[in-house]
Amino acid sequence: MLALFTLAEQVELASAGAPPPSHGVRLALAVLHDMSGSDRAPFESFWLQMRDDCVNSGTPTSASYVRSSYLMTQLRGVMRAVGIEPCVATEQPLHDAALRVYPRGRTAESKI
Repeated sequence: MLALFTLAEQVELASAGAPPPSHGVRLALAVLHDMSGSDRAPFESFWLQMRDDCVNSGTPTSASYVRSSYLMTQLRGVMRAVGIEPCVATEQPLHDAALRVYPRGRTAESKI
């Protein structure tokens, strides 16, 4: 779960820009890939999407939306690869953990 929390944090960061590459994200992807026993495609796709700044998406607002949405799609692929079906029950804990690290505005900060 810690590896998935790490990837969920990247989804949260993506709204502000392409998250910087980190050893933590690489380690999380490697651990999850090892657990999956499947091909590397979902993990490589997550990494490549994380690095895409989506500047060709039009306005900064649309680029922010596209980055977050596309990266969440890639996270769902990683979840499926490790045997976790994406749904509200499995995604909400990831989202909550990411918001504890990277809160949005005052409403999120008050939940800490």
